[in-house]
Amino acid sequence: MTASENIARYSHSFHIYNHCTDKSGLLRVKTLCDMLNDVAEMHTVYQHADVATLNKNGLTWMLRHIHLYMPDLPAQNRQVAITTWNPEVSGLLFPRRYKAVDTQTGGLRAYAHTEWLLVNLHTMRPERPTAQMTSIMGLYDGQIPDSVPLLSRIEQKTGFTPNETWSEACRFKAGYADIDFNGHLTQSSYIQRMIDAHGFAFLEQHRMHEIEVIYAHEIKPEAVFYVRFKRDGDTVSYVVLNEGQNLLHAWARARWK
Repeated sequence: MTASENIARYSHSFHIYNHCTDKSGLLRVKTLCDMLNDVAEMHTVYQHADVATLNKNGLTWMLRHIHLYMPDLPAQNRQVAITTWNPEVSGLLFPRRYKAVDTQTGGLRAYAHTEWLLVNLHTMRPERPTAQMTSIMGLYDGQIPDSVPLLSRIEQKTGFTPNETWSEACRFKAGYADIDFNGHLTQSSYIQRMIDAHGFAFLEQHRMHEIEVIYAHEIKPEAVFYVRFKRDGDTVSYVVLNEGQNLLHAWARARWK
């Protein structure tokens, strides 16, 4: 791939080792999310928009929204090529797309639609894209299926208010290994805790095929937080709450089979 192609899109191949898989031998959802982030980070280096470069100007990236589809997660010893690119930017949200393809069969294993914010580290408020950033968006079309929201427009904005019909609160604490370059809980750790909130029996019988998450407020190191969920057929809604359970850190809906 040439330097100009790396600006428009970036690809990297991963071998699925045993430590990347769950008890059933399939790639862990959290590991997939971490791989997507790794490829995005590599891409931003070529775009001169990586975190280290942004930090010098008092800026950083924060994920606002992810819709992840996992129709056919790869098993141990398979190899996937993950490609990422940016559609044209509109407003304050920077779109980024991903697809994970089996390098042997060419089959689409997973894909994702995400939206990021460029945040000022001093004010913690979003910044508009620079002219240089705008110029490199929309140079490549990865041709993945359109995103059909699991969350309604209102739910994307306001989240959920859990009541007595939701599960009991499952308590977690943000450990050292959960913290990212911004000093907050990684986006993949939110998803992992949502999965962990289910009992072992449920996870033995079900696999997550799709999840849409809205990230609203960061979780800092050693902070206590809670996850609650509500099942409705093959879909499950989630909230991630602060220690006082009066602030939504994130909310989501997933489809399980």
